[in-house]
Amino acid sequence: MNRPDIYGSPVAELVRRRVSCRSFDGRALEPQVLEELERTAAGAAAPFGSRPRFGVIDNEKVRAENLFSAGSYGMIKGARYYLAALVRRDEPRRWEDAGFALEAAVLHASGLGLGTCWIGGVFDRRRFGRVLGIRADEQLPAVVAVGRPAEKRSLRDRLVRWSAKGDRRKPVADLFFAGGWDSSLVMEDAGEWGQALECVRLAPSASNKQPWRIVRLGNAFHFHLARDKAYSAMMPLADLQRIDLGIAMCHFQFSAAELGLQGKWQDSMPQIEGTPGHFEYIATYVIRNS
Repeated sequence: MNRPDIYGSPVAELVRRRVSCRSFDGRALEPQVLEELERTAAGAAAPFGSRPRFGVIDNEKVRAENLFSAGSYGMIKGARYYLAALVRRDEPRRWEDAGFALEAAVLHASGLGLGTCWIGGVFDRRRFGRVLGIRADEQLPAVVAVGRPAEKRSLRDRLVRWSAKGDRRKPVADLFFAGGWDSSLVMEDAGEWGQALECVRLAPSASNKQPWRIVRLGNAFHFHLARDKAYSAMMPLADLQRIDLGIAMCHFQFSAAELGLQGKWQDSMPQIEGTPGHFEYIATYVIRNS
């Protein structure tokens, strides 16, 4: 899926419409809607070529599993459905691909008027995995709660969003650069690519850390991860920050494609003087001349 023709609204509009929803009304969704979301994730053509498999959990059918036990995420109210990705342990870029594919489904859900919330930190992976039929060679990096938003957010929902500063995003100057790390990119100079970069800026991320850093050199955008090592140590079961980069790559590719901007992902690590030690190169998007 290079261009999201299945979306009923422009990608930039869906990006702005999407917020992390932690209060759901608990009502059932039509089976075809759940199938659509699963197909969207499976058909997203993740950039690194790993092939996650996807499943939807209906919590009403597995109540005995007690998916959110003591010490779990526990901040979601009224969620009935969870869309999950299962990745193979031997695929080195599984985290980015899972983030890319699940976010494709998140944007689709937004187009259908549904609420979603990424859950990647603390949840019972063992119990979720058992319901999904996880194999010994697989991992469960994250799940996405999906459903119809409740008419009113719960107090806990509002507190979590406030504490995570969910309505705030880092300024452009902290995220995007041109020619090197000492020169922030000016959106006016980005031209037609500015909208794709803005869609990256508005992407969701674990604890709203927004770990993506992009430097443009000529006809290429080089994506890096500004690693928070302390946060990674707190969440050892999945590399949530690399999942975040996959989400950012999804926003960038889909919004660019919708604008008719052509390019492709490749592994082309640049040599940029002064690259901070905690920055990790992820991928390069090379502009294809029309």
